[in-house]
Amino acid sequence: MKIVIANSVGVDTNGYHMVHVPSRWSLGVKNHTNCSYYPWELAYTSSLLKRDTNHEIKFLDGVLNAWNFEHYIQRLREEKPDWLIMESSTRTISEDLRLAEAAKNELKTKVIMTGQHPMANPKEVLKVADFVCIGEYEFAVLDLVLGKNPKSIPGVYPNPRGKLLDINLLPFPEDDDIRRIDYHEPNCRFRQIQMYGSRGCPRRCNFCAAATLYYDQLNWRPRDIDNIIQEIKTLKDKYPEMEGIFFDEETHNIHRSFNIELAQEIKKSGLDNLKYEAMCEYVSLDEEALAKMKSAGYYKIRFGIETGSDHVAKQMTLGKKHDLKKLRSILKFGKGIGIRFYATISVGGLGSSPAEDQKTVDLVYELASKGLIHEIQVSINTPQPGTDFYNSCIEKNLLKTQTTNEGFDGNGHVVVEYPNYRAEQIQKKQREALAAFDRGKADADASLFMDAAKESFKSIPENSDVLILRSARPWMIQSIIETINQCKKIRVDLLGQDTVTEELKSNPGVGRVYSYGDGFFSPDTIEPYLIEQLSNRTYDYVLLPMANNHLEGYRNVLDVARLIGPKFILGVYPEGNILTIEEEKEAIKVLI
Repeated sequence: MKIVIANSVGVDTNGYHMVHVPSRWSLGVKNHTNCSYYPWELAYTSSLLKRDTNHEIKFLDGVLNAWNFEHYIQRLREEKPDWLIMESSTRTISEDLRLAEAAKNELKTKVIMTGQHPMANPKEVLKVADFVCIGEYEFAVLDLVLGKNPKSIPGVYPNPRGKLLDINLLPFPEDDDIRRIDYHEPNCRFRQIQMYGSRGCPRRCNFCAAATLYYDQLNWRPRDIDNIIQEIKTLKDKYPEMEGIFFDEETHNIHRSFNIELAQEIKKSGLDNLKYEAMCEYVSLDEEALAKMKSAGYYKIRFGIETGSDHVAKQMTLGKKHDLKKLRSILKFGKGIGIRFYATISVGGLGSSPAEDQKTVDLVYELASKGLIHEIQVSINTPQPGTDFYNSCIEKNLLKTQTTNEGFDGNGHVVVEYPNYRAEQIQKKQREALAAFDRGKADADASLFMDAAKESFKSIPENSDVLILRSARPWMIQSIIETINQCKKIRVDLLGQDTVTEELKSNPGVGRVYSYGDGFFSPDTIEPYLIEQLSNRTYDYVLLPMANNHLEGYRNVLDVARLIGPKFILGVYPEGNILTIEEEKEAIKVLI
């Protein structure tokens, strides 16, 4: 029997590329992005079926490969699966059901659907799917394909979910039909592979799909330390180019003893030459554990602050996760030992108002200006169907009318409105939070950046024509411009998005500002006439501001730079140093 395990459709009918994040909220972007999250529970399911059945198992990822419906259904025609297993979200459900229905009708395939949206709306999804699996679904799927009676399998709707599984019973996740190193989280500074040292969370934040749909009970389960170490070794042996690990679970640090022991084993195994990054909970960060982690190669910690408002934190049911005094304390300690921090923030959560979300904006500026946070993600808190937040919105009549599935993506879309806090105000507050971060970073780091950059930019001769690509936060773009203008007689132009054109035009250090539209840099979205115009300018240098060392998150930006055809393409890092990426002859060779 042939079984295909498939991540979501990668490009919807409107041309939006999916960034599918199963446990949080998925989103669509207007052009191809190099950001791809490893579909970890599907991947565990794939390796489990390969280990525990004699069936032919194939793993396909339409998100990673940017497949639209037509491409995906053609791949299924080639595979001719007897079973199709898909994990879906509200943002992707329309295209995913369209694919599933086509497979059923054309190929007579049985369909198992799971994930945030099917768990929240199983009856709706069962109009197409044969089965919906709820909760942690790996072993429920295994039992179904082994032919057990669905009525007796926990986790197969309408049966109640099964018990939380022992994650140490799982094999390493899928790494045969896809290559795990091909999944890129662009904010990882190094070439890191996404991995999972634990599962679950002892909190129940009202917006979290993992807590309310996948688990529905407070829990946290670490893997055996020896098993984690063995997986790191296996990945390193397979991918010598790997530079590190990103522990992208719900929270990596609930038990300090786990982090201390794991750090010690990393060092003992000689794996401390790798770079480690982890999703954590700041309130559970322990100074001793953090120091041990730093010594083992952990260079960056991510965590959710969510809000600077005690009132909103209570409404969002953050519980013990919210402690701003502990936040400031642990950030100061981490800064002292050289740990970098990446903070996730949201606006528009339950209980929000302009005044309460302003507290979040103020907190962002405070932490950034003191050099306590180095990177940020600001989302619009989106009530995914099935979550406590969504249910509260239904009860309080807060959802906007005529909201489509595509609106549930947190990428600038607002599906909830409060009586005194409208959608456009929430969007504005998101922009204000990002601007506060940029102001804070400029106050904290601009002088250090410029000191380093003055030395780095000595390689650019005077009277050169330079084009800067707006591929980083505004604080960094501004710092580059100011540095060049202070130390060199260089003509500086800039290429950026429509949304920042006016801001950039007002900069006295910039000559011409070119605007290409919206979304990420991509050769597909920049009009040919603009590329021709830029090419005819014959730039000596194109500067590519970037946040990672390996360029995997900047391939699209680099492709644009190559089309422009300067003599040199230079990468600029947040510390102010530069790297020659390509010279003219090499760039021409790539284009040919």
